[in-house]
Amino acid sequence: MTQKLFLTSALAMGFVAPVFAEPSNTGTFPNDGYMQEDYTYTNAATADNMDSVYEGSVNAIAEYTEIPYSAEEGFYLTGVDDNNDAITAECTSGNFCPGVASTTYENNAFGNTGLQSCSTATSGAYTLSDAGASSSGQCYRTCNGNVSILHATGVTGNDYSDGTNTCVPTDCENGWHVKEGVNLSPIQKAIGDSEGENYAMIKPNREFYQFKNGNGTDHDQSFYGITDINTWAVYFGSNGMLQGEARCSETGRADTLGDVYTSEQVGEGSTAGKYCYCRLTGYVSAEGVAQSLISNNWVRGDGDVSSYCYSNNCVSHCAKFLVHSEIAERIRNFRAALFNNVETIPASCEANVININWYNADAEDISANNAGTATYGSDVHTPVKAQTIKGKTFRGWRFSAPEQTNLPN
Repeated sequence: MTQKLFLTSALAMGFVAPVFAEPSNTGTFPNDGYMQEDYTYTNAATADNMDSVYEGSVNAIAEYTEIPYSAEEGFYLTGVDDNNDAITAECTSGNFCPGVASTTYENNAFGNTGLQSCSTATSGAYTLSDAGASSSGQCYRTCNGNVSILHATGVTGNDYSDGTNTCVPTDCENGWHVKEGVNLSPIQKAIGDSEGENYAMIKPNREFYQFKNGNGTDHDQSFYGITDINTWAVYFGSNGMLQGEARCSETGRADTLGDVYTSEQVGEGSTAGKYCYCRLTGYVSAEGVAQSLISNNWVRGDGDVSSYCYSNNCVSHCAKFLVHSEIAERIRNFRAALFNNVETIPASCEANVININWYNADAEDISANNAGTATYGSDVHTPVKAQTIKGKTFRGWRFSAPEQTNLPN
């Protein structure tokens, strides 16, 4: 009776045996001794596993390894988040970030790893950079106050530590004007893989031919601005128009579309040539502003076009690989090669060409000595002779500003 009362009293007082959770995983003790989280290691409590401990207590020491972290070009490491993922930030202006190779850090002491100062790397000569710069070559200084352009009174742009610059004149000395340069990068970006509306060409027999792509519109030859045989043009609508030329040559190999050859390798061209080459010669903006382009090399057009290269096959292939939007990799390479072989020409100050109105001189005498114009700062040519005026001896010509009112009839 007493025992029964004791048990009843124990239950009444809330003495309940504790309930323990079992680990989620079960396995044998690991050979390397590193026990993992939430495991039951079967029959593992032995002296062999517990560093020769038979009784009393044993320590279980947690060991860790540093995680390797990296950062892409243009970014640097700043720390680690709660999930042990790297925290990166875009390279800040005035610095460059070449990227960080996979590396471990003691106690995660990053210290803005991968952030390098433009000023330090360039000995203080080029202290600026745009956000996201990935190399010291992208460190720059402004052109204004650092770079001189002949005859320029104002300069803008950047001078980069790798030797390139975007310096262009904004104003020129009296007698000179700003001549726009040629930079195909924005044109290439605008056209990209876009589809052309039309292409046109002048065949070797001087016949003009136009291809309308999709909803392209008819235009006359003057619209395309091509006049010589084996010239072509591709119209991209709001992205402007590219112009170029084709050449057939006996020199060449059956290489892939887009291979580049020098003018010396291609030669002067041949009516019997079976190898086709292309290059850009001009660009016309959507507003109608024309730019001449200088391409020092030729880009391989179609493969072996045999004896009919000069009939129209070559000039046609140069254009049609630019007009279509279904851009295979080989055609994309062809487009890129055409653009990459255009010489970039910076803007400059160009001397004004002044028209000279010669009085009392015949047109043929002016033309014979090329006296109708003079380039500012250069020579002035006078006509072969002045007209003979009865009762007068010719004394010479004197310059007079256009607003002069007492001019001879």
